[in-house]
Amino acid sequence: MKKLTVFLMGLFIFLTLAMPSRAEEITHTVVPGDTLWDISMKYLNTPWKWPLVWANNQDITNPHLIYPNDIVVITKDGAKTVIKIIPSPERGGAESQMTIYTPEETAASKEKSIMVAPQYSTFIYTPNLLSGSGKIFKKMEGGELISQNDHIMIRTTSDLKPGQMITLVSRIQDIMSGSKRAGYLYKIAATAKVEEVQQNIVKAVVTYSLQEARIDTVIFDDIPPIKPVSLSLSEPTLNTQPSIIDYYGGIQGSSVRDLVFLNAGKNQGIEKGALLSVVEKTQVKDAGAQSQSVVFHQYIGMIVVLQTLDEASMGLVVDSKELIEKGAVLIGKE
Repeated sequence: MKKLTVFLMGLFIFLTLAMPSRAEEITHTVVPGDTLWDISMKYLNTPWKWPLVWANNQDITNPHLIYPNDIVVITKDGAKTVIKIIPSPERGGAESQMTIYTPEETAASKEKSIMVAPQYSTFIYTPNLLSGSGKIFKKMEGGELISQNDHIMIRTTSDLKPGQMITLVSRIQDIMSGSKRAGYLYKIAATAKVEEVQQNIVKAVVTYSLQEARIDTVIFDDIPPIKPVSLSLSEPTLNTQPSIIDYYGGIQGSSVRDLVFLNAGKNQGIEKGALLSVVEKTQVKDAGAQSQSVVFHQYIGMIVVLQTLDEASMGLVVDSKELIEKGAVLIGKE
């Protein structure tokens, strides 16, 4: 009996190992307010997955075009993940299927590119203060905070016309490298429509607001529409090891979806789309040879560069194993 039991257990283990593993399939019905960013965060544990779905994909040009009652089918088979969008019967349309690529796989192919969420198109990293086409100097309804349907007065240096659309851009953070200013971070806050123009004074109404603006907010008349950021990833080999000097989004440090700022830019060979690993350096001395020591790199995260200046860069944290703090070192392809 004992031998039979051992035999049956062995047979069960053999059959279990021999049977092909079934792919795990998750089905999600889109409800109003859903975005692919949120769906990826819920089912794939990271919102960074969704931009990679559209790497080298020709079927869906706008990843935000999902509608209520569409079916999102996520199939995970080992390391491979496939997402299928099945349009609801009410709106019809062709079914689309996309394979997720890792950042490294995307960077290794010149034919692949990724799209980053449109919200990151609203950030502007600049070495100098912006003057734009003028500044807001008064809110007609009184108060400092400006939002949708508010009327504003602008002192302009441009030839604005009634009916023209303008963009409100707010200064949200000074980027610091220690005690030295390394640039300024601005964000598109709202759009407005010019109503009246008298000499260099313009009256406008805020037509759409992403966030509240304030008096002294800069206005522009030539910023293109907000859309997803398309990036061709690369894994550069760096001659130096830049570090993170500042961040935006976190409190004690940065994590996934936060912005970080580096003390290296175009002059150091860092370009838009560069994929860099965030590491923790540990120096170990050889007890047998007091003059010798070795340095180990412990991976703690990954960023992709969104904007570059001559001596600085802005990146998006796309993976973090722990909180990423100022001073963290970045490395490229080794």
